Amino acid sequence: MMKRIAFFVEGQTEQIFVTRLAKEILGASHINILQRQFRGGTSIPKQEIVRNSSFSRNPQYEIMIYDCGADNRVKSEIIENISNLRKRGYEKIIGLRDLYPIPIDDLARLEKGLRFLPAHLKHDAPYYDMIIAIHEIEAWFLAETHHFRKIDKRLTGPFIHKKLGFDPFVVDAQMRKHPAKDLDNIYRLVGKSYTKRFYTTLRVVNKLDFDNIRNNLRYDIPSLGKLLKIIEKFK
Repeated sequence: MMKRIAFFVEGQTEQIFVTRLAKEILGASHINILQRQFRGGTSIPKQEIVRNSSFSRNPQYEIMIYDCGADNRVKSEIIENISNLRKRGYEKIIGLRDLYPIPIDDLARLEKGLRFLPAHLKHDAPYYDMIIAIHEIEAWFLAETHHFRKIDKRLTGPFIHKKLGFDPFVVDAQMRKHPAKDLDNIYRLVGKSYTKRFYTTLRVVNKLDFDNIRNNLRYDIPSLGKLLKIIEKFK
């Protein structure tokens, strides 16, 4: 019987990363991946759009990853869809969003609020969890320093520190307020850039060292470790 898990993420970057992470942990040849996105919902009718899908000949797992379009829509979309997903056999429903622009001092309060579900969903609550990346998911990319040499061999710690005043090989990436901007500044040192565009993000994610992420970074970044543990336990 196929096992099913659904992720609700705030944007395309998270969707790309979770897709790759699921393939790394569960095995690309054993999973069906469905990427969808929600658009509209305020002045125009909300739509659920199929962005991409990939299917295995012998799937053991089905991964549904919803791009909610904004951090503040992750939980609301989960509330709207969780009961239906549970009826369809989804064993876990996980939210993933950035902390930014909320101050880190408010993290505990935000986590408590996001984990709370309304009373009418109490039966679904055991299957739901929320993960918050500090301050942005790009902090995870910034912390994965192995990939800088894949971008350009010049991107060493001393070189970056000399040019930008900080060394990503030494600092705690979670303490950088705008890690996405840090990535862009680093790549621009060698004539490249980091943007939220699909192929730019895909290219960066594909250069990340997932062995390093799974074996080392998980212990330095609790939110990343939590996400890894959820997928590993699902296996």
